[in-house]
Formats: sequence, structure tokens, C-alpha cells
Amino acid sequence: MDVSHPGSSSLSEDQKALLESFRNKVHSKITSHGLTAVDVQIFVDEIKKHPDVSGPLLEEVRSEVGQLMQGQRFSFDFD
Repeated sequence: MDVSHPGSSSLSEDQKALLESFRNKVHSKITSHGLTAVDVQIFVDEIKKHPDVSGPLLEEVRSEVGQLMQGQRFSFDFD
């Protein structure tokens, strides 16, 4: 996944590490028992509390979750 978008700032190394941590947690859930909307919300809540969180980082998380959970209905809040 590209971690930069035109018109947005690039992610810092710490933010990239946080995104990779999110990916690892998601992968672990998928391979162990499957990924639920509750799992996603827990991960997103953890990221939102992190001091390195940013709008671009949350957009990357949103994009990745959308790809992972295609066809599934879920609702989570980034605010």
C-alpha cells in the first residue's frame, strides 16, 4: 500500500511503524479466528490514542480496513 497521497503530508517513520503494527494485529486476527468489526474498532481506538496519530494515518487505516472487509457491513468512528 502506498502511504502517501497527493496533497497530503507523508507519514513519519513513527507513523509508518504504527501502521505496520496495525497491519500485524489485523493479520494475526485474520489467521487465528477471523477479523470482526469489533476487532477493527479496538485497533482503531488504540491508534487514535497514540501520540503520533494524524489525519493521513487514519486515512490509510480507513483504506486498508475497507479493502480487508469488502462486502462486510461495519461501522467505526475516526473522530
